[in-house]
Amino acid sequence: MTEEARAKKLNEVFNGVGYAQLKPAPKATFLTEQQKQKCVFNKAPEADIWSAQDPSPQNDCWHNQAWIALYFDLLTAWLHDIKGNNLLNQSEPIYLLCLGEARYAFGLALMNKLLEEGPQQGLEEFNVCLLLMETDKTAQAQLLRHPDFSHYHQIGKAHILDWSISSEQPLPHQDIDETMLALGANPAFMIAHGVLSKLPQAIYHTHYQDLYRAEIANIGPSNSAASTEEANSQELPLLWRMKAHSPSDKAEDKIRLAYQWFKTSIDLEVGHGDIALLFDDILRKELASGSCKPIALPINAVQVCMRLEQAFDKGVCHLISDHLTPEHGLNLPTVITQTGVELPLDLKALSYVSSAVTHTQIKKHEGTEMATCMRLGHQNPAEFIYTQHIFEKACSEHLPSCQVNIYESLKSCSESLTEAQMLAFARFCKYDPNVLQIFLPQLLKQGVSVENRIQWCGVLSQVWQNHIVACRQESFAFALGLLAIDLSHWELAKNCMLACMEVNGPSTAYLHNLALVAWATGEQEVASQSAELALDFSPEDAQVKQLNIDIATYQQQTNQLSWFEKGLRCTRCEVSGLRILPLGAHQLGEFYIQYRQDDIAERLRGLKIDQFNHLQAVWPTWLEEGLRGEKAHFALVHESFGFVGAIVVDFYPLPDAIDNQNSQRHAHLSFWVGCDYQHRGFGKIGVSLAVATLKQRSLKLNISHIKTSAWVHNTASRHILTQVGFNALEEAIGEGAEQEVFYQLALVN
Repeated sequence: MTEEARAKKLNEVFNGVGYAQLKPAPKATFLTEQQKQKCVFNKAPEADIWSAQDPSPQNDCWHNQAWIALYFDLLTAWLHDIKGNNLLNQSEPIYLLCLGEARYAFGLALMNKLLEEGPQQGLEEFNVCLLLMETDKTAQAQLLRHPDFSHYHQIGKAHILDWSISSEQPLPHQDIDETMLALGANPAFMIAHGVLSKLPQAIYHTHYQDLYRAEIANIGPSNSAASTEEANSQELPLLWRMKAHSPSDKAEDKIRLAYQWFKTSIDLEVGHGDIALLFDDILRKELASGSCKPIALPINAVQVCMRLEQAFDKGVCHLISDHLTPEHGLNLPTVITQTGVELPLDLKALSYVSSAVTHTQIKKHEGTEMATCMRLGHQNPAEFIYTQHIFEKACSEHLPSCQVNIYESLKSCSESLTEAQMLAFARFCKYDPNVLQIFLPQLLKQGVSVENRIQWCGVLSQVWQNHIVACRQESFAFALGLLAIDLSHWELAKNCMLACMEVNGPSTAYLHNLALVAWATGEQEVASQSAELALDFSPEDAQVKQLNIDIATYQQQTNQLSWFEKGLRCTRCEVSGLRILPLGAHQLGEFYIQYRQDDIAERLRGLKIDQFNHLQAVWPTWLEEGLRGEKAHFALVHESFGFVGAIVVDFYPLPDAIDNQNSQRHAHLSFWVGCDYQHRGFGKIGVSLAVATLKQRSLKLNISHIKTSAWVHNTASRHILTQVGFNALEEAIGEGAEQEVFYQLALVN
């Protein structure tokens, strides 16, 4: 059949349906003569389009608790296997390598989980040491100041290597401090978490039995919709969709790529050393399949794995999670962002890393184009049976993609969720900071209910444990700290503000909030200093000015009190973190919250405060009584929780006194612990501190003993009184449940 007849036959249709035709060979990108003059084409691995840097190390896709749980389970199983196979040298560290200069957060999160849950898994005997890769001197210094990394570094469980995955040099045997590493003492555990797809790859196109090699050029910014449409009309893009680090719709942030293709052969490519011999079989299988599609060979990723195996004589467990090459073939970009391009990985190619005996398992994450590959590069990989079993189980149970889908769905409906639903999502997602970050704006705007406050405090603490502070710019911790202040979760608020200040440097906002924390937890000097520093930063800030005035006013009032002396040791208990201080106006809000249950007022036979303005109304009277020495209002203040309860002492002359001015007086004591902090021993400690303080001031106050009373059915309070040293009196008033019994404690022997 002639070519003319063949073309005529192909153009014929059968009942209106055309015949299938072979795809054409790959075509070069159309370029104008002016563009051709400016273009410099390079083979794909040498083209200036790749980026090994990840500017967003804690993004939704690659940093969540499901990923950490998956790696933790695998690491735990592998550690037990190396011990069971007699490969463990307990006198030397086991190195955990976290590849990628932006993956420090993930490595530190995994180390924190080891520290927290390791003892439950029997990992105490394993000396796991984290190795992070960083070549930038500024970033190295930031890492050394990082609160988590610096802790591990000081105890010898973390090191920084001046080495990059894009480096052609072998892995160094010493860290940046010139500390020698025992790389050959134990097998190593390597994690490549979403980084190898950023490395250069060799790009080819199979056209049935023919092979074409790609060369790529950067042709500048994409500055019009027409140019993009023109680029997309070419053969290569297909249905490609790139995962951009910093998505942007601005034309100036886009770069257009041009491709040209050269017909080649496997022998020619391998023979000239452009690709390693180990890829020979892969190319031959692709050509043998008779397909027509672009393919990419992860030559640099393979070289990274080979260098690591050369550095660790006892073997390496490679765990590689990344974008997987789709079964229908690779889609190549024609437009990329300034951050560079990443291509999916042919994970099967990584099983050809070396001639050593290996075992490779690849598990695709359902519903995604992501997969995890485990490669056991040990002498006897078949003996790692437990690790192989856990790999299948962990990849099936821990579904990182599901958490990402949850994040995306929550973003669109967070405002309609109830507090109970938000709490449930936070717990279900293993206290993932990504989830809380979605809820933070709403929680800060609307607040939380008093009934759920303690639950939220617990959730926030768990989230903070899972959060890794950013080395360069920390923002999440500040918002979390603001919510902690709203909830009076002072310990968390303090940690958040200190972390922000350590990373971002001091500022008015951080110092102001630290002053609030210190004031609420009884650290008066720290509160004054922080507030003054905040004022130095922003002398005209009205909020900071008012805080300085409030703190100074409280201190002035405290200095006028006859029944309290600042600095006395007897006013605080170092073991429990509890102290007693004069009640201040800044504590009234928490006073009202902790006093909210009716049984507190009933047991005290005290004021029934139904609304906050009731408390505000009686406060001036309490303040005057304190200044006149008629009554002492002590606040029970905890170093982490802040205000947790109160003690009230009334000073009375003795009943038979003739001269009330000069006669000895007695004190009547009553106490209560807030409804959120009962059954923690605060009542006993608080009463003990009050008694010790009154003893210290008894001569000046001219008091000889303390009296108090309790309902007969209030066994908890009566037990506290006897433990502190009060003696029961025969005196009693009333009958039955309303009977009131009395106690007394002498202050002067």
